[in-house]
Amino acid sequence: MVIPKEILTDYKEIYEKAVKLVNEESKNDPADDPYKSHYTARNLLLEMKEMLKNSLVSVLAEEADDGKDDLVYQVIQAFVCRDLGRIYLFTEETSLGENSLRECIDLIKGKKTRPESIIAYMGAVNELGIAYANRMEYKQSLELLSEVETCYREFNKSENKPMSITDIFGTPEEIEVDKGTNEFESLYTLCCFYLAQVYGHLGELEKSAQYCHMTLKRQYSAQNYEPIDFALNSATLSQYFIGQNMFKEARHHLAAATLIIAEYESKISHTDNSISEQEFQDLQETFKHRYADVARCWSKYGLSLLASSKERLFNDDDEKLVTDAKNLQIDSNRYCFPPDMPLENYESRISCDYCLTFDDAKEVYHFVIKWLDQAKEYYKPDTEASEYAKIIKDFADLYEQMAFFEEDPSNQSKMQKRRAKYYEELLELLNPSFYLNICRECWYGAGLSYCAILDIKLDCFKSTASPNPQELHKINQVCQNAIKHFKSFIQSYTEKDGSIKANIDVDEQKTWLYSHFHLGRLHYKMITPDQKLQLENLSNSLKYYKAFTEECVKLAEASKSLQAEIGVCREMVNLLPIKMSKVRKRLEK
Repeated sequence: MVIPKEILTDYKEIYEKAVKLVNEESKNDPADDPYKSHYTARNLLLEMKEMLKNSLVSVLAEEADDGKDDLVYQVIQAFVCRDLGRIYLFTEETSLGENSLRECIDLIKGKKTRPESIIAYMGAVNELGIAYANRMEYKQSLELLSEVETCYREFNKSENKPMSITDIFGTPEEIEVDKGTNEFESLYTLCCFYLAQVYGHLGELEKSAQYCHMTLKRQYSAQNYEPIDFALNSATLSQYFIGQNMFKEARHHLAAATLIIAEYESKISHTDNSISEQEFQDLQETFKHRYADVARCWSKYGLSLLASSKERLFNDDDEKLVTDAKNLQIDSNRYCFPPDMPLENYESRISCDYCLTFDDAKEVYHFVIKWLDQAKEYYKPDTEASEYAKIIKDFADLYEQMAFFEEDPSNQSKMQKRRAKYYEELLELLNPSFYLNICRECWYGAGLSYCAILDIKLDCFKSTASPNPQELHKINQVCQNAIKHFKSFIQSYTEKDGSIKANIDVDEQKTWLYSHFHLGRLHYKMITPDQKLQLENLSNSLKYYKAFTEECVKLAEASKSLQAEIGVCREMVNLLPIKMSKVRKRLEK
């Protein structure tokens, strides 16, 4: 017996009506009844499922045609159960949805790698895995998604072609070429996407990166992606590679992001009159926003390349060097996009090699400036203050990195001054009541900038045979600027009784302690011929050194890594009263 075409046509009409309700008509559902079309589709599929069950009972009773007909009924029923599961999950009926997906899996589990059933099986297991991931049961999700991957690989070993539901409904002449194959490949791409998320949540970041890249690569090869999503995902993945000092791979993915978003811009600029002016403006706004985000990722690439280069030149961390060497040996094809993706134009604009000289760093500097300026065009202080602040802090970071590569002390000082000015620009712009954390970063960053300037000026001062009053004034002014910022930083964490506020994490406690150390040193470094001012400076220095040592006792966890500073402060606490006594004696004469 072969299922009459009329019966298959009846099922096909019901099924296609349900699919149309979900995919098309649901977009027009009223706000007060958002699931209207989904509920109608669900009822159609439930009726169809009951009809299929009855038909299957009849076919099994006849025991004809070696089970070919019952396989067709089971597969169609499996597709219906899969789609019911999707609808239930969408309408937030989770338990019913998962039960329906399991029913689909049970119907065809023994025949899961057959051409007729592979798509329904993989689709249901995928959906179930996604449901587990959405409720943060990541290990169970991983098991299910891994099963999809295993099925995909096993089926690919055969020479069979997967069949879509429309292939099953139609006659051989009606089968759409490659539709089943495309759906089969899309299911595995979706599986890769969720494997990337799940591995990320489980802390297996390397595997997460591998599957994220695989998703992007497959999407590009199939030319099946949303340009904005693709660009953002590729740019975001680059940040993982940056963290691993895998700059070649990071640059490759940023180039891909830039290519795709540039193509998107070209496409929307040639949009015809089929969309309204408002829709066109929305597309333009989306492009500007996301292009600014890609720009920020490029700037992070350059900043990290400078920072990593500085770290390698500044100290010999054998473990880090071994890790970098290992990353260099990674198969270059593991994270490569297809050769037909034209990325060379974007990759050639910036090196992926470590900077060794100021000239190397200068090229990266100009590259970063360009991208930060691009990002600043979108993120404005009056509309996106927090994001604007991050960009300005990146400018400050850039000058800190460049100061390391600069050999001329005068230019080093200028770069640190620029760094401080960026922080001070934000402090003038932002109200600490609303942006306290950002202001804290700026106070501390500006304080460190002026400390760096002070060290440069003091070195020059020591080497000068006869320093002039103007130079002394500049040194004291730098000290005052640093003192002002560190005091503001400390006060932002301090209760009225002088103690640190509760619920401050260990890293913040450590920075708070360090600010006291800086203040003790800054007051000590003030240079003045006025004995009264000198005594006052020494007294303030003693005050902050004492506070540092006393607070370190209270904050034992935070002070573990500050043992060298604690030793210095204890010596100063003993030395300063002697110096102060000598100054007092001179004042008494």
